[in-house]
Amino acid sequence: MRQVPRAAVLAATVAGLVAAAWLTINIAGAYDGDYSGLFYTGAESTLPSELEAHTRRVDDPAGYDAQFYHLLAHDPLMRRGFAEHIDNLSLRWRRIGVPALAWMLAAGNDEYIDYMYVAIQLAFVLLGTYWLARYAELQGRHAAWGLTFLLVPAVLVSLDRMTIDLPLAALCVAFTLYATSPNRAALYAVLIVAPLVRETGIILTAGWFVHAALRRYRRAMILSAATAGPTIAWWGYVRSQTWADGTDWYASYPLSGIVERTFVGSGIPPLSAWLQTAAALEEVANAGMWLAFALAGYLAWKRSLGLLELTAILFALFDSMLGRLDIWTSAYAAGRTMSPLLLLLALLALRGRSWVFAAPLLLMLPRITLQYQAQLKAALQGLL
Repeated sequence: MRQVPRAAVLAATVAGLVAAAWLTINIAGAYDGDYSGLFYTGAESTLPSELEAHTRRVDDPAGYDAQFYHLLAHDPLMRRGFAEHIDNLSLRWRRIGVPALAWMLAAGNDEYIDYMYVAIQLAFVLLGTYWLARYAELQGRHAAWGLTFLLVPAVLVSLDRMTIDLPLAALCVAFTLYATSPNRAALYAVLIVAPLVRETGIILTAGWFVHAALRRYRRAMILSAATAGPTIAWWGYVRSQTWADGTDWYASYPLSGIVERTFVGSGIPPLSAWLQTAAALEEVANAGMWLAFALAGYLAWKRSLGLLELTAILFALFDSMLGRLDIWTSAYAAGRTMSPLLLLLALLALRGRSWVFAAPLLLMLPRITLQYQAQLKAALQGLL
């Protein structure tokens, strides 16, 4: 009988309890017990009549990205007319994984979809921590290292704003873990699911394909290419049903986004001591991204082409081609978008490379922690 990895299960349980405690405090204090507040729907955002009375709005005109995934969870096939309330339908609809799963678990019942969406986030906290704990054990380290999954920017931002980046971060850990397993079924399941959560998950597929090609593993190459089938089919369907995404996402030259961000600054007005601190910590986070690109370049220069290194290089190449400035001006945006790169570099440190590979991720944390301080303060004031 296979022995249960108790230390990894314990680490996952602790992480799940911590995440659940945070959500409970945040929901009760900041949103008066209304789960829908977690989706951070803007005060000026339009909503379908079916959800208007049941969606908590925040004191922010624009809101945040999860408000659109919230709508998708209530209308994943776009049959209820919710599309007109989504800012960029072709982009959001491609990322169907989490909203569709919430809809299915709730059997399409609007009353339970929000609960299922939040439960999915907590489930991926458990899974991500468990997978990281198991990976740590394989590297000869204690399973308690799995708790560091809570420090990944995508995890922190998603637990605060319900974005879909947390599940992708967990799947990146699973990819790294199951790539070392003789049973490839779990790995290929990850490769099928990840791009449906967020399109950047297809880079995991590319990483495994190139890794297999370099080693002439023909069967692995064929299977990895086959895992992209459901994603390509879904993207094709979305493209056939929507207009093209006209957003100018891409850089005019490699790294132009972060270069412009470095010279423009964070754009935070120094109106208070808190905002001055936030602006300073945004610069620290931006330095972390520069370091991440430098480390990826170092791996490419040294021709370190193990699976982890290769996939990190591919993520760095993709990230370097993102030019839209609003991705780079905030650690909340850059941290969660670039989390796969930051996470894979940190996993290299855990595996035994220099701990400098964990520095890019750690440099993101002060700014995100400061945002948590403000949110926690508001939640506690609400409770009191």
